[in-house]
Amino acid sequence: MPTGFCSNIKSLVSMKDLTLTSFNAHDCHVMLTVFLPIVIKAIEPEYVKMVITRLGYFFNFITQKVINEAELPALKQFIVETLCQLEMCFLPSFFDIMPHLMMHMVDQIQELGPIYLHQMWTYERFMSTLNRYVHNRAYPEGSMIEAYTTEEAVNCCMKYIRDVNAIGLPVPVHEGRTMGMGCTGRKVDTDLQEEQLQEVHHSTLNQLVVMDTWVEMHLEEIRRGRNGRTEAWVQR
Repeated sequence: MPTGFCSNIKSLVSMKDLTLTSFNAHDCHVMLTVFLPIVIKAIEPEYVKMVITRLGYFFNFITQKVINEAELPALKQFIVETLCQLEMCFLPSFFDIMPHLMMHMVDQIQELGPIYLHQMWTYERFMSTLNRYVHNRAYPEGSMIEAYTTEEAVNCCMKYIRDVNAIGLPVPVHEGRTMGMGCTGRKVDTDLQEEQLQEVHHSTLNQLVVMDTWVEMHLEEIRRGRNGRTEAWVQR
């Protein structure tokens, strides 16, 4: 997965008891919409595979940033049919308030707009940050306020200090490789000869669609002066 898209799923897997542990709500969403449709290709029967795929498609659709309002009625009918198919595949004990909430997600999009504008993942992450500020269990709110205001004051002062990383923000894992400070696993040769630069320039021009007209004009000029030579000679 791209950096920052989700947790390292490999670290969440326990091969000892074959479970997934310590994952958050966003990781659950990624596993449902990305990994599960791939994994279930190996299971039987087909109708169970189909209904789980429909469920993953629904969650993938409602989390898009651009949603056509005209498609929402059909999407609601789609999730109604999917829930009916789930009832045919799983035991009644599977169905509590959580599967039922999918019935109202389309109505929520119609009233409030795309889900990404009002989903809770951002607030859950910030609450995790605030929980780490608590050092006095007797006064948790006071600990959060004191640590938060202290961090804000320190960050404000650090803006006037060069080459200092802001506290509370992790350093990107690709820091350095994307900042012109060298690369990992390969060497960069900056001592290119003139002939190599001409080859790179010529290869780049050949990849541009806008150059097709000029290439054809150049070929026609060569054909006019080929003096009986073959087409292979012209192309070469």
